[in-house]
Amino acid sequence: MKDLARPSSPSNKAGPATYYSEDTIAALSSAVGGAISIVRLSGKDSLKVLGQIVANGDTAGLIAGPRTAKRLLLKKGQQKLDDAVGIYFKSPASYTGEDVIELHLHGSAFVASQVLEALFEGGARPALRGEFSFRAVKNGKMTVSQAQAVSDLITSSNSEAVSLALDKMEDTQARWILQLAEDIRQLAALSEIGIDFADQDVDEVSLPNLKRKAGEILTRVEKIAAGFERGNRIQEGVKCSLVGLPNAGKSSLFNALLGEDRAIVSEIAGTTRDVLRERLTLRGSKGQSVTFRFSDTAGLRNSSDTGDRIERIGIERTQKAIQDSDLVLFAVDLSENSESARRAVREQWDRMGLDSVTGAGRKPVIGILTKLDLLEPQAVAQRKQAWEKEGLAQTWFTVSSTRLEGLEELTTAIADLATQWVRRDLGEVLLTRLEQKQAMDLAAEDLKRGINAPEIDLFASDLKQAIHHLAPLIGSTTADDVLDRIFSQFCIGK
Repeated sequence: MKDLARPSSPSNKAGPATYYSEDTIAALSSAVGGAISIVRLSGKDSLKVLGQIVANGDTAGLIAGPRTAKRLLLKKGQQKLDDAVGIYFKSPASYTGEDVIELHLHGSAFVASQVLEALFEGGARPALRGEFSFRAVKNGKMTVSQAQAVSDLITSSNSEAVSLALDKMEDTQARWILQLAEDIRQLAALSEIGIDFADQDVDEVSLPNLKRKAGEILTRVEKIAAGFERGNRIQEGVKCSLVGLPNAGKSSLFNALLGEDRAIVSEIAGTTRDVLRERLTLRGSKGQSVTFRFSDTAGLRNSSDTGDRIERIGIERTQKAIQDSDLVLFAVDLSENSESARRAVREQWDRMGLDSVTGAGRKPVIGILTKLDLLEPQAVAQRKQAWEKEGLAQTWFTVSSTRLEGLEELTTAIADLATQWVRRDLGEVLLTRLEQKQAMDLAAEDLKRGINAPEIDLFASDLKQAIHHLAPLIGSTTADDVLDRIFSQFCIGK
């Protein structure tokens, strides 16, 4: 079956497609396999293109009643494609600001593929990633920030991510940042006036007074930049590494958490050679949902203890994953209770630097005693108590990945612990994209440089540079290559 996400380009279009073309575009705008598939057209020739696949070319009903669902028999020559429903959104009252048509088809992937191919043969071309949203921005229907929020909403996997994306779509955050940029502009304008009156004693435009105001703005900029880590955790997930000695049951636990066999499970130590990553949303005791980026890592052992180069690289990546994580889950085989086994755990803990991340205010570690099903309850309680005395983790849980025992208690505790990193006040401005944080960081550096400037003309220059660096956030003078990069990360059909 043809790849609906990347349909072949029509033969009547020459050269590579670009975001700035005026072509009529088409794409599947819904997931494949449901009861209904939605194909979307946008461009000045949308009605003309559609007319070539509607029985008798009859699009009069659509034109007569914009925004009203109309039944359409779609055909390619004498071949029937689908008995569909069409909705026409006349320019400029549409998502993109152009003529837009939505075709609601029966949910067969084959039907959608056939309809798309017919539209491409009729003069449309496949939409690029995010091209519908790009045209909405180009035609003034939304800001870049709002368009990015659409993408964030589509990929959101928890309630806070949805709330944050909806706030951005309403432009509440953008307005706050625009006001910040306007305050910098006004301060820059005052500094230009101050240059003209440098030989006069005018307090309002004096350099000390301007620097004081710049300091107040800097505090606001730094506060927004500091919220990026929280915003990123809300949108992308809290980083959580599952670590432990070889054959400690990490991969079985990883699979049990995911509900599928994502990691290879074997009794042979060192089966996991690389870091496996998956996103998973867990629910806490108060109903809050938290998304995690789980990493199943190679077994902890000294890289010099193995002659296997691949395994050695895997262990090095384990250490890197631990360093990058917000939370560490440390798995220990509960059935292994010999002194040598316990010593091996302590030695690897020290070698991997985990002893430096426990304690108040530092990276939390949750201990997980695996293979609960292999022991009697009394032995489980005794061994858990012994590990709690070791002081390696903040708290310990016992689980059986094969019987799925203890998993609900564990996942609830993990979600409850991570809530502190994803909590957000109503209306609070949180950045979720790295380029946004970088823009804020650069603007902060400009403001700091201005505050330390010895002359007012240098101060004015630094403030102008701060406004320039905020361009990706406020939508002014954004370079074409930056826009291309932003929208190329969207899904096709949006």
